[in-house]
Amino acid sequence: MHEPHPSSKAADPGSRVPGLITRHMLAQVLPREAEIEPSHFLFIASRGALFWVWDQGNDHPTGPGGIAAYIDSLARGLMGLGDTIKLLAVVRADEKEQRGSLEGFEAWTVPFELALDRKPDNWLGRKATSFLEILRCLSPRCRRLLEKASFFEASRVSSARLEKILSAEKPTAVVFGHLDTDFYAMVLTLIERRIPYGIIAHGAEIGRLPNDKKNEFVKRGVMLKGAEWIAANSHHTKMLLENWGIASRKITILHPPISEEVLQESAKFGPVSSTGGELGLVTICRLVRQKGIDIVLRALKILAARGIPFRYVIGGDGPERTALEALVEETGLRSKVHFQGQVTGGVKCRMLRENDVFVMPSRGELEIQQEGFGIAFMEAAAFGLPAIGSKTGGIPDAVVDGQTGILVPAESPEALADALTYLYQEPEIRKAMGSTARERARRDFSPKAIAIRFRDAFTK
Repeated sequence: MHEPHPSSKAADPGSRVPGLITRHMLAQVLPREAEIEPSHFLFIASRGALFWVWDQGNDHPTGPGGIAAYIDSLARGLMGLGDTIKLLAVVRADEKEQRGSLEGFEAWTVPFELALDRKPDNWLGRKATSFLEILRCLSPRCRRLLEKASFFEASRVSSARLEKILSAEKPTAVVFGHLDTDFYAMVLTLIERRIPYGIIAHGAEIGRLPNDKKNEFVKRGVMLKGAEWIAANSHHTKMLLENWGIASRKITILHPPISEEVLQESAKFGPVSSTGGELGLVTICRLVRQKGIDIVLRALKILAARGIPFRYVIGGDGPERTALEALVEETGLRSKVHFQGQVTGGVKCRMLRENDVFVMPSRGELEIQQEGFGIAFMEAAAFGLPAIGSKTGGIPDAVVDGQTGILVPAESPEALADALTYLYQEPEIRKAMGSTARERARRDFSPKAIAIRFRDAFTK
């Protein structure tokens, strides 16, 4: 946990006066919500990370990504505790349609137009500008000189717009919903004005690649190291942050919350786990190689050879769907595997309610491409489904091995088949794992529970 900001220490003189009851003493006898005065959080995140992604040529949303769900549920959890929220959804000047959709989303969400500095078209000009960006990040003296240069005019205007919002809003905390180097100029402004800020880290965007562009590498480093605190969504993400040299005291692990929609829908039904017949398996994710759906299909071929009855439904769409459909034909599983396609909230909940085990053995080829956490595991847990995942990335934070599910080595259809066989042959253990998963999900991963931990860690 991070060290409190000096100003917050000074705000509690009772901590240094014997005999005076302080807010920290009251924390022992009062509910958390009553103990802290309401805070005002200013969240900043790009529109692309926050809201619905629209299919090319279709008129329906495909659903928000993990970052979107995290920020939205956290914000609603904080508002449920009495805090106020202003969320700046960053859009580009030419994104007129997106700006319009944001204006009708929620009263606490407003579009923030971000103008990016234009780089020269020629190679030498781009190299020179990149070098100046590095100087702007690393040298406060150069930064003040470069702020006056014409080629940084666009970001200077955006930063000035942010300063006006900060002056009007007077937030308790400024929170970047994810690490985005397009925001680096705004971060430099906060650093220059000595305005503390925090960052929510999700995983892949934190990783360091040897072929990173130098200026992007420097921007990410300055943004991370200048943060007052960072919320990591898992122990894996915390490790990626520490690889940057970020002190552990500045990092708090804050898992993503489950949406209220999922919690409410799952509360209508008790844990469901069949004790005979087919083993119902389900995966809901974007169909990309990283998720390991092909590994599931190869494991199911082994299950079929063992004579174990099962059915498998896959929710989601993506670039790997055609290859996966071909693999279903190749493995002879056509009668047992169903591709549901893109699913909405109601269909997703029905799929979880009607099956026995959630399975997603995500790959771990590169540390930065591993699952940052895996909120899908927790949504399944809310419905009482045990999960099988791989021992990679943040999945061990989502699935407690042997208690709420089973973790298997990555890239091992054989190990996955053995885990599935075990859960089929031991229905009572499967049911107990599902009950434990459900209890943990509802107790520890609700928007309110995560919001309390967020506020507890970052508003002292």
